[in-house]
Amino acid sequence: MSAISVRSTERPMAEINITPLIDVMLALLLIFMISAPLLTGKIALPLSNGKDTSMPRTVELRIGADGQVLYNDAALSRIELEAQLLNWAGRGDAKPILQLRPDKATTHQYLIDVLSLARQTGIEGISIETPR
Repeated sequence: MSAISVRSTERPMAEINITPLIDVMLALLLIFMISAPLLTGKIALPLSNGKDTSMPRTVELRIGADGQVLYNDAALSRIELEAQLLNWAGRGDAKPILQLRPDKATTHQYLIDVLSLARQTGIEGISIETPR
């Protein structure tokens, strides 16, 4: 017997062993789950100074499907709306909260126009009631 001849009957493996990949994925998942709560920022909320605990006045504006803005069931033009918003914004500490109530058929653009005008005039408290 001269040389040992080893005949390979094995073929190259066509499969990928995914066990190490799963281990790495689970390790990364664990790292992210632990570190994510540590990275979230905290929002500082203003604390009450004890002077006035009353709720601010709420002003309701309805926005129709055609873009018409109604205040106390009276239609306001854009100039009247801007003057009224400036009046409310200029009240110092007694600024009201603006509550917008769009109609179901109101397009987003009409709502955005009123929001933009309110922010330009200095109204800070704005809430939007979604139609049902």
